[in-house]
Amino acid sequence: MIDLEREIPKLRALAIRRWDDAEHALADAPAAKSRRNTETETFWDWAVLELLLQSGPRIEEASELTTLDVLRRRHPDGRTYYMLHVKPSKFDRARVIPIGDGLGRVIAEIIRHVKAFHGTDRVPDCDHYDASEKRALPRAPYLLQGCRHPSPLAFAAIRTRLARLSRLAELRRADGSEVVVRPHDCRRAFASEHLNNNTPVHVIQALLGHASLDTVMVYAKLYPSTLVEEYRKTVRAVYVDHHGTAALRNPTAEEWTEFQASCGMRDMGTHLCALPTGEHCARGLVCLGCGHAQPKKSAAPVFRRMLVSHRRSLSAAREGGELAGQIAARELEVIRIESALRRAEELTEDVAGAIEAAA
Repeated sequence: MIDLEREIPKLRALAIRRWDDAEHALADAPAAKSRRNTETETFWDWAVLELLLQSGPRIEEASELTTLDVLRRRHPDGRTYYMLHVKPSKFDRARVIPIGDGLGRVIAEIIRHVKAFHGTDRVPDCDHYDASEKRALPRAPYLLQGCRHPSPLAFAAIRTRLARLSRLAELRRADGSEVVVRPHDCRRAFASEHLNNNTPVHVIQALLGHASLDTVMVYAKLYPSTLVEEYRKTVRAVYVDHHGTAALRNPTAEEWTEFQASCGMRDMGTHLCALPTGEHCARGLVCLGCGHAQPKKSAAPVFRRMLVSHRRSLSAAREGGELAGQIAARELEVIRIESALRRAEELTEDVAGAIEAAA
């Protein structure tokens, strides 16, 4: 699992990069059948991987998802939100998963491609077969359909796509042996990501549809995060013993105002971060390319130097035969820096001055 946690970002980077390249190639020659086929194949590689990673279903649960499982709900104040209904495959326990921006984009792209495949204005119904229970399923607008044929993706096809993508990304364990990502590995990665982000275990149990907390704790045992947290508590106690409780006093009104200002619009040196206070940063503080980051115009020379350095490293990686997944990650970093430089250079003088003042 630790190897998976390290290697899956390379897999995701390669998947989105291959699809992006295929889309650009298709835009240049829309009549080319080979390019259209390549775009379709790379899209479904990306879509299957991201759907499994961002919702954590079992393979049979993912295969049985339909457009009818996308539920629209409203908060008491009128705001709309969406949930994904996952039909049970074990223990007869259905569940719902909140649809965030990432999962919402995956579902929307899948629906767009399925409609384009069939040439319809909605996802059509189709037959399905449950390979594990050896029975026919009712006709429904299944999400994972229309890759090569007007029928849902088979379990074997899903496994084959992930295995092929893993080999293209050249994923490796710490000992150098090959890593082949399986559908259930995505489910484990989903659970471990939530554990590392301190999601309560009973919430993870509900998201995954586990029968007991003991199953969730299998993932918890694989990571040292609990040990680290307990160690921090011990260090904090030692700190209080040494410095006294006055070191942990409440802040003054002036200190609190200054703290709130820094959290509302954090100065990151080359840019400002407008991520709302308390929200989890899904990028892990990799700010460039994030929609919450606003580059400063004064940082343009810094971005240019970064761009030269990263392009040089990318060229050396290509010449040195670096792993495909690592090269894809380097390419994405170059794109992020190019985007930050472009946004910084496009700022007018008055807006640039206001950003510098806020910093």
